[in-house]
Amino acid sequence: MALALACSGALALTPTAGAAAAPGATVAGCAVDAQAQGQRGNATGDPVSVPRVDGRIEQFQTFYDPTSTGGLPFLWHRSQPAPGAAYGEWARVSATTVGPKSYTVTGIENAAGGIELLWSAYGSFCHSALRSGSTEWPAADAFGLQPAPYHGAVTLHRRFNGTILAIASSNLTGRSAASRTLYAEDAAAGAWRPVAFAGVVPEANVGLGQPEVVAELPDRRIRVKAREWNRDRYWTQIEAAPDFGRPSGWWNNQWTLCTTPACT
Repeated sequence: MALALACSGALALTPTAGAAAAPGATVAGCAVDAQAQGQRGNATGDPVSVPRVDGRIEQFQTFYDPTSTGGLPFLWHRSQPAPGAAYGEWARVSATTVGPKSYTVTGIENAAGGIELLWSAYGSFCHSALRSGSTEWPAADAFGLQPAPYHGAVTLHRRFNGTILAIASSNLTGRSAASRTLYAEDAAAGAWRPVAFAGVVPEANVGLGQPEVVAELPDRRIRVKAREWNRDRYWTQIEAAPDFGRPSGWWNNQWTLCTTPACT
């Protein structure tokens, strides 16, 4: 689920509880726009819908703030109180802006009924998680996955038991991709595992786009593939062991070339 930048008509300015942070403040590695007062101006891009297991939808949209001087939009959120019901009021997720270059927003429900949310901010990804039963989003934190500009977003995948895999390409030296895992038993505490190295493509000067989870194999290992960001070739690899709970699994770090999109 990606949110692309596109302009649309103006909306009424609506104050929100998401007040601006103090000048020069940072939020756990994700800088905030200290000038913005948390007003909802023009919408930009398409809304992103995150389904819940009970049938409700959480919806996200980026809006500009007329009090901001930074020129970037902010992420807002509204919920359905019941499946098929009308959405509630918009509330700002964070004082951290979305963009530039990439305006991707991705979300998923965790095993504890909370919503894990990721968005691109100045070349890395920021994260916030709305806990089950809460209406207040905590301050954003730097998630630690950092694709190169234009190389795609973070892919979120829910395993059979509710454990969540987050995987992205990487622009760091010596790695083509990296991942993090939120075990089902850690979801209530929001305790994501540290960033795991996912190997290097065995050719020089090859950058990967956004990895795609192709399948969970019968033994519960995950197979992923990724397109070269500027070439119609694909690379694939399979976990060496499934990472859906302790003791953790790991990647085999061996990317294999697949010249067509099949790679299944």
